[in-house]
Amino acid sequence: MDKKTYLELRKTEFNSIELKILDTLRGEGRTDDYLVNEIAIALLAILVKEVNDYSQLSELIQVRFEEPVKMFLDRVANKYEELITETSKSSDNNILRAIISFAGNPGDKGRAEDSTPDGISQLCIKLLEIDENDTVLDMGSGTGTFLTQVYMETDCKELKGVEINTNSFLVSKLRSSVLDNRFELKLGNAISENYLPLEANKVFSNMPLGMRLPNLRNSLNSNDELNKFFENSKRTVSGDWIFSIAAFLNTVQPGKTVSIMANGGMWNKPDEGLRKELIEQGLIEGIIQLPERLLSSTGIPVTILIMSQGNDEIRMVDASKYATKGRRQNTLENRDVKNILNAYHTDTDISKSVSVDEIAANEYILNPNRYMEVEVEIENGISLGDLCLSINRGAMVKSKDLDNMVSKTSTQYHYLMLQNIKDSLIDAELPNLKDIGYRLSKYCIQDKNLIISKISPFKIATAKVKDGERILANGNLYFVEIDESKVNPTYVEVFLQSEAGMLQLNKYAKGAAMRSISIQDLKRIQIPDIPRKEQDKIADEYTLLTDQLIVMQKQIDLVRDKKMRLMEEVL
Repeated sequence: MDKKTYLELRKTEFNSIELKILDTLRGEGRTDDYLVNEIAIALLAILVKEVNDYSQLSELIQVRFEEPVKMFLDRVANKYEELITETSKSSDNNILRAIISFAGNPGDKGRAEDSTPDGISQLCIKLLEIDENDTVLDMGSGTGTFLTQVYMETDCKELKGVEINTNSFLVSKLRSSVLDNRFELKLGNAISENYLPLEANKVFSNMPLGMRLPNLRNSLNSNDELNKFFENSKRTVSGDWIFSIAAFLNTVQPGKTVSIMANGGMWNKPDEGLRKELIEQGLIEGIIQLPERLLSSTGIPVTILIMSQGNDEIRMVDASKYATKGRRQNTLENRDVKNILNAYHTDTDISKSVSVDEIAANEYILNPNRYMEVEVEIENGISLGDLCLSINRGAMVKSKDLDNMVSKTSTQYHYLMLQNIKDSLIDAELPNLKDIGYRLSKYCIQDKNLIISKISPFKIATAKVKDGERILANGNLYFVEIDESKVNPTYVEVFLQSEAGMLQLNKYAKGAAMRSISIQDLKRIQIPDIPRKEQDKIADEYTLLTDQLIVMQKQIDLVRDKKMRLMEEVL
């Protein structure tokens, strides 16, 4: 089937025939099998017209297809002979080809989890800059929608795909058959296996979002080259990075890799070390932040990651407002794609190139809006100033005076500095002081005070002050007393640590080499006014996760101590 015929098929109405097929399939087997069985029945209905007798269908399958496709088609042919015969008689080939090509594509009855929406595919194809000499590989090719669109929009040399889900693999193989087998498809694991022998220099990846390192560890351990990036990673590192780097490592260089990722991997703390390594190696070319509700499988906003070699700056595009809104799902229409591409290649109010030094100063955060002069919209927001009883700055103590105050023995007096805050937690052991005189007592923090660093990159934590203990805050810190009758203090902490909170802190921060925020500007930060019940739920979950993190850190310290003492009994 040529491209012109394929485009004409898009206009073909096939719902009535499809419903008849699905009526038979419903209640038989798993719902996950409906799509692949539907497409198989449509294809077999076409093949029936080529044979004189249904008994000859199996022989035709053996000639036309390879394993595991022919085994699957044989099974469907034996199980649904009556339905296939009836469908063949009642439907012309164009309707059947339309079912094979478009059933279950994005937007179709919620059966599109393994498909890439047309608008995203179109944008990624342009970002890959595919020409007639390129071999394109889809890592996680799903039901073949991206490869089909590449075939329709480019004249690339070869199209290849790797898919781990058997049903999706079979769907894409059946679809490729009506396109004269334009795709070379492999059933395999995108993480554990090496696909460089496929010689693809343009690689795309739209893999499952939100997976974590422990879920992928077994596959990762089978790939030494990929595993090097994650040997020292935290357990909470984003699985999205594993899939994206796997795609890059399977790209023949010089080449280009484009991946779809959740936004969290661009800014969260567990991924900072990984982002740093990739950025310093010059492997990240660009970041495009997209709107929410573009994928059928999730409503979260996503990011396009563009990887290549030799990048000393990164192209940032905040395209979070560029989409055509739908009732259930948003889409990228031609005009949206055109605007985003223009922003990627030309500086606009939503795009710019950012140096590695500037990104390093922002904890290697890759959210484009972190580097744009954008307005942060908080619906139903209440200013932090209206939720506080007080905001105070820590004491400006000269180094000489502080040296005289430091105690070498344990006391009830302590000193809190910026470096004592790590992963939103305050060190359990703080520097000891001999005493805190009356003059400095007003700079002492209280239990449950919210601690916010004055300078960027901003750190947020909640103080825990024991009975009889006194903690003097450093001048680079603010300590905030939240009015608990108005808001849950932990909820405020969680929000300020989020990317939306950090965006506001950075928006109001001033300065060049060292950016800092004033108390007046801190008061202007908007906190979303959600029901107290929802605030408490978020706070409880955060507290539980924080407790787990503390336990894990203690376990790490214990293991490190045991490692250091291994030889003590021998020596």
